[in-house]
Amino acid sequence: MAPSFDNESSLFNFAVRDGNDVKGIVDSGISKVPQAYIQPPAEQIDKKNASKCEIQPIDLSKLDGPDHDELVNQIVRAAETLGFFQVVNHGVPIQLLDSLKQTAHNFFSLPAERKAVYRKEVSSSPLVKYGTSFVPEKERALEWKDYVSMAYANDAEALQQWPIECRDVAIQ
Repeated sequence: MAPSFDNESSLFNFAVRDGNDVKGIVDSGISKVPQAYIQPPAEQIDKKNASKCEIQPIDLSKLDGPDHDELVNQIVRAAETLGFFQVVNHGVPIQLLDSLKQTAHNFFSLPAERKAVYRKEVSSSPLVKYGTSFVPEKERALEWKDYVSMAYANDAEALQQWPIECRDVAIQ
């Protein structure tokens, strides 16, 4: 039976404080997105007037060539206007990317109590932060995502502080 969230506080505690995350909410058997995750109407995307993004992937193989400055400008424009961009020819083997995806899946499939030790409010490591929304206390709507942020200082610190489920593949 799906849990009942009688108020936003109980949902917040279940999802954010207890380490259940969005995956945990979905796994609990809910049948609709909780109100806490729905953006106010004024901030929702207007699908009728939305336009398709026409920015091409950014080819990083050109970074060391004569097109370096133009490539940097493309990255800056994409980051400033969209906040994200796709790169190609980055040199990271597909097998490593697939392994990283599987590693992330393994981490987010851990029991809530295992992930909860990395919650940004209680993490013993300044290098690891885990949660759903980045600032849930201040957001009008929580973000429908889970994240684990692992800051890199050096291999020794990463091996010591990053979650064992992620560290080896992430370091690669």
